[in-house]
Amino acid sequence: MIDEEVAAVTLAIIIVASVFAVSQAFLAGRVVEPFSAFGVLGAKMKIGDYPKTVLANESFRLYLYVENQEGRVMYYILYVKLGDNFTFINETIPAEAPVIATFETILAHGQNKTIPIDLSIPKPMANARLIFEMWILDENLTPKYHGRWLQLWLNVTAPP
Repeated sequence: MIDEEVAAVTLAIIIVASVFAVSQAFLAGRVVEPFSAFGVLGAKMKIGDYPKTVLANESFRLYLYVENQEGRVMYYILYVKLGDNFTFINETIPAEAPVIATFETILAHGQNKTIPIDLSIPKPMANARLIFEMWILDENLTPKYHGRWLQLWLNVTAPP
C-alpha cells in the first residue's frame, strides 16, 4: 500500500514539474507587458538637472533617454514642441504646438539610447513649455503618437 502511495505522489510531482517546465519553454522570449521608456535628462545627464531660465536664440543641451521593451524592433520619432500654459496634451492627444526639433532612432528589443540634443527657443517667453512627444512607425510605416510625453517649464529671456 505504501509503495502505491509513494508511486502516486512521485508521479504527481513529475507531472507538475513537467507542466511547469513545458510552460516555461513555451513562454520563453515573450514580453508579458511590453513598454517603451522615455526620459529627459539635464546637461549633466541627470534627472532634475534642468535649466530654469535660458536666453532666446541661445543653444542649451539636454539628453533624451529612450528604451525599447516592446518585444520587437521599434522606430521612434521624438518631437520637441514649444507650448505654453494653454497647450493641451494627454496620452491620446498630442500637443498642437510648433515642432522645434525632431530626433529619430531605431532600437531592438532590450536596447536603450541616450541622445544629446541642443535646443534653442527663438523668442522670449514667460512659462515656456517644452513638450517632448514619443511617436513610432506603425506596421504600415505611418507615424503614430505613442502616448508618451514629457514637459519642461522654462523662462526664456531676451539677450542683454
